[in-house]
Amino acid sequence: MITTTATSTVGSPFTGVTVDLERGKILEFAEATHSTHAAYRDAERPVVPPTYLCGTDSIAGAHDVPSERDCRFFGAPPRAGDQLTVTVRDGEHDRITEYRDADGRLIADAWTQGAGGDTAVVGQLANYATDWLGPESVRRFRTRLVTAVAADETLSCSGEVVQEYTADGEARVDVVLTATGQGGRVAARAWATFARAA
Repeated sequence: MITTTATSTVGSPFTGVTVDLERGKILEFAEATHSTHAAYRDAERPVVPPTYLCGTDSIAGAHDVPSERDCRFFGAPPRAGDQLTVTVRDGEHDRITEYRDADGRLIADAWTQGAGGDTAVVGQLANYATDWLGPESVRRFRTRLVTAVAADETLSCSGEVVQEYTADGEARVDVVLTATGQGGRVAARAWATFARAA
């Protein structure tokens, strides 16, 4: 959801593009992924949803939703109005994207692979997790699409804590999330890490 016309060839880095995170684009993404938390919609400077930075982007010419993605945040996720420098490296079947702040600090990165998925499915898992654990607390959000979902299909999301620990001076929790469709069919899975208040 970051707008630019630049492209990158496979294997070559696309480096140094500076982008502004736009409030309108974050609201658009929240709408498309059914993200209902007020931090994405009502705040003056909404926080980016967990899959925003590794969703569809036009920085390296991609327009498909990745079937598998891993988004990591090295602190609280960025917000509308933040200016980031983006580096994209395309592999034959995957992509790594790095996001740095004005001081050059790595604040987030994303790995994506595959295409042809439904951004709303993983968006619902992200929404479920951030409603539960807080949108500003996400530190990692990895998703894998498992089966196709019909446009009118109702999904059910569930999650469980699998580990609690301390890392980088923060209390953290790892959770496993599942989105199921009709008949209990698994549509998507996610593995996430959240910071927790001590």
